[in-house]
Amino acid sequence: MGTPTASPTVSSTIGLKNMVIAPLMEDTEETLTYGELQLVAGAIEASIAPENSDPDVQYADDIEFDVVYPDPELTFTTQMADIALAVQEMIFGNKIDDNGVLVRSAGDKPPYFAVGFKSEKANHKYRYVWLYKVRAKPVTENYATKEGTTITRQTGQVEWTAIKRTHDGQYQAIADESENGFTPEKGKTFLESVYEPSFSLDP
Repeated sequence: MGTPTASPTVSSTIGLKNMVIAPLMEDTEETLTYGELQLVAGAIEASIAPENSDPDVQYADDIEFDVVYPDPELTFTTQMADIALAVQEMIFGNKIDDNGVLVRSAGDKPPYFAVGFKSEKANHKYRYVWLYKVRAKPVTENYATKEGTTITRQTGQVEWTAIKRTHDGQYQAIADESENGFTPEKGKTFLESVYEPSFSLDP
């Protein structure tokens, strides 16, 4: 046996910031369009978990004969210090009335967005993430009384469902700074627009 290929550098993630969202205006086989980016302040934690990762396995001739994987569906959960009402209006499909009051209605339909953020790593470089098509579920709100000198911070939590785009089947993009040719210069603009991949054509 030959010598194993050296492992890429590994560094744990330790931070989360610069969360942005962009409305998905059109997603068809022919057309893909996103709207203007909106910065979302106050991100505390983000977690991404697959919901339907188990494949459909077909057995034949006493062996695993064929495997079909379902379309990806992820649960994307964000814990926030607070969620501005203007942002809630966007992501939940609610309405702010003429008096500045956010009103939730039974017929509100959350639209799709792309969501991006970056996470600092222990080596002081960053991991960048885009989820291309996510839809928010109703927000989890927490309120609690102050108990004398003890104050419990109440944070909001948003759970999103992330699916593939109709246009190209893509659902997530991830980049680590200074790895695989992703330079710090590319990182500076990565969250300024929804990232679109570039692949060289096979010879």
